[in-house]
Amino acid sequence: MTVPTGPPPPPAIVDDHVRADVVIVGAGVAGLYAAARLPGHLEVMVVDKGVPGGDSGSSPWAQGGLAAAIGPDDSPQMHAEDTLAAGDGLCDPVAVGVLTREAPGHVLQLLQMGAEFDRLPGRLGSLDTADLDLAREGGQRVPRSVHRADASGAELVRLLRAAASPKVTRLPGIVVSLARDEAHRVTGLWVWVDDRLVAVEARAVLLATGGCGGLFAATTNPAHATGDGVSLALAVGAAVRDLEFVQFHPTGLAVDGTWRFLLTEALRGAGATLHDADGKRFLLDRHPDAELAPRHVVAKAILDQQGGTAWLDATHLSEHQFAQEFPTVLGGARRYGFDLANERVPVTPAAHYQVGGVRTDLDGRTSVHGLYAAGEVASTGVHGANRMAGNSLTEALVFGARAAQAMVAELPARHGDLGAAPELAPAPGAGTDDLRSRLRASMLTGAGPVRTGDGLATVAAELDAMARDLDAPATDAEAIEMWHAVRVSRLLVKAARLRTESRGGHWRDDHPAADPAWADVHLEHVSW
Repeated sequence: MTVPTGPPPPPAIVDDHVRADVVIVGAGVAGLYAAARLPGHLEVMVVDKGVPGGDSGSSPWAQGGLAAAIGPDDSPQMHAEDTLAAGDGLCDPVAVGVLTREAPGHVLQLLQMGAEFDRLPGRLGSLDTADLDLAREGGQRVPRSVHRADASGAELVRLLRAAASPKVTRLPGIVVSLARDEAHRVTGLWVWVDDRLVAVEARAVLLATGGCGGLFAATTNPAHATGDGVSLALAVGAAVRDLEFVQFHPTGLAVDGTWRFLLTEALRGAGATLHDADGKRFLLDRHPDAELAPRHVVAKAILDQQGGTAWLDATHLSEHQFAQEFPTVLGGARRYGFDLANERVPVTPAAHYQVGGVRTDLDGRTSVHGLYAAGEVASTGVHGANRMAGNSLTEALVFGARAAQAMVAELPARHGDLGAAPELAPAPGAGTDDLRSRLRASMLTGAGPVRTGDGLATVAAELDAMARDLDAPATDAEAIEMWHAVRVSRLLVKAARLRTESRGGHWRDDHPAADPAWADVHLEHVSW
């Protein structure tokens, strides 16, 4: 299935040694928005490992929308309260306040750039945010998500790619490692491009590499979402935190294979309901908001059903409403043999969002000078133990813009020394497909939406064995990606074993309650 995202990315410029003022790793919403906001006199390079069309990241697949308190019955304070509730005690209230206060301004900025969001009837073409049609998603007490039908991410990528493309050059490849000088400032990176190592000098580096859903055998993310940014940051001593919290979206279409077609939460916001095998709406007994409870509540309720599967009923929606508001999910489900308009369809949770990540301050700075992070790879403090629906795109915009401003203000006068190139092992004789399949299956079984101490111990041992099989990055893009994936998986599992409670996106069946001793505790790692 192809999601159209507008013009192609800028042409790639590849040499064995290149230089830019700012290098952005990742071409999703956070990276593109940061690039678009950088001044035109700077040399900006975007490094991404996407397909030639540039659409292999998660951003184009975001269906729901971006949360912003612009409705008549909403306010930044209410948005903040809902975010804190979804975060289950681990949000940073200051970061949440920044997000909720600044979100409306960025929506207006997008409108001025030409964003084509859905509007209320008869209000076409207005730049007034009050004219936007808002959807309600999980954890939101009122409709709050600005959207473009059910293809909001694709619309943002289309818009931001058009805005950023004239400013940037593109380097397609996978980052092997970041470079540091003697003062431990990040000075660039090393990228594997086709069959060679490319040195990239930079005065600042922004990680916008997305999440880690590709570590699991059931995910709504692209296969190559393997947590690379966390691995890169760890290797240069940057702090990462809260890796045990992975959000599993409740309603991935239950089909064979690793990838789960996402059925947007906005369907439930429009009245779709979840049923067990006997037709009962089981969430009415689990949470006052029923199907619109926070995602970890809905996901756990589905997993408690027979076979870990429930049935989503959206048949109350008319064909016209589907065509206008949910064309992506209607068409996608039909390609898998299901007709959302006329039948209940089977759904099951799938890895969807990396809640933790590289720790940043309010301006995208990591704990290492010269290195910034924004978007899903970053841990800003907004999401806590679980992300409220609609906040991911908003966070990417708000903190992507802040990171861009901070980089401009703090650019050193000159480029630093890259140091020695990383040592690469020979390319593996066999492909990494088997290792990738083993890792995904092990992670879903032992570190998926329901965890136990014994299950986590088993997957930890399996990952240790994989690390011995792949103990260094190799002269092969797939092997480099798996090297990152194994490192991040091991740290995620380590964090999940340490947190002996259930909170947000981390559920321990052997510790099924939140433990007050873990309140306000963040597991932070600074090396591996």
